[in-house]
Amino acid sequence: MSNRTRIVMALVAPIAALAFHIVPIRAQAPASPPSGDPVKGKKVYETFTCYGCHGFTGETGARVLAASRSANLATESAFITFLRARANVAPTQPSTSMPNYSATTLPDAQAKDLFAYVKTFTSHAPPVDQIPVFGQILSEAQKPYKP
Repeated sequence: MSNRTRIVMALVAPIAALAFHIVPIRAQAPASPPSGDPVKGKKVYETFTCYGCHGFTGETGARVLAASRSANLATESAFITFLRARANVAPTQPSTSMPNYSATTLPDAQAKDLFAYVKTFTSHAPPVDQIPVFGQILSEAQKPYKP
């Protein structure tokens, strides 16, 4: 592989990972079925305007949820712990990231419903090898450099 190809790959791979939500696989606890109600969870998702950052189907927005391998979404208890820890660590500090959700703001029953709804999200993104533009970029990167 030429130096030019290595450089292009080093630049393209992170962009593709962000654009197509390709993330390294992390070790996760075995998934157990959510105990909440996804229909109620959809209402919670809408009420708390989760779609503002995660999109209406979990596939778009600043923080993609569909097909996420995040440890915070591995189990219901991990999800609730994530929501609660944020509220307990810095409840008064403003943040531009995930809001704080204490048990008072988002009771456990609603958090379980929300988790059940989030787990219904599926990714519709094509595999990387089926994205023509990505293939063209890789093909061009393998050609000899001509200034």
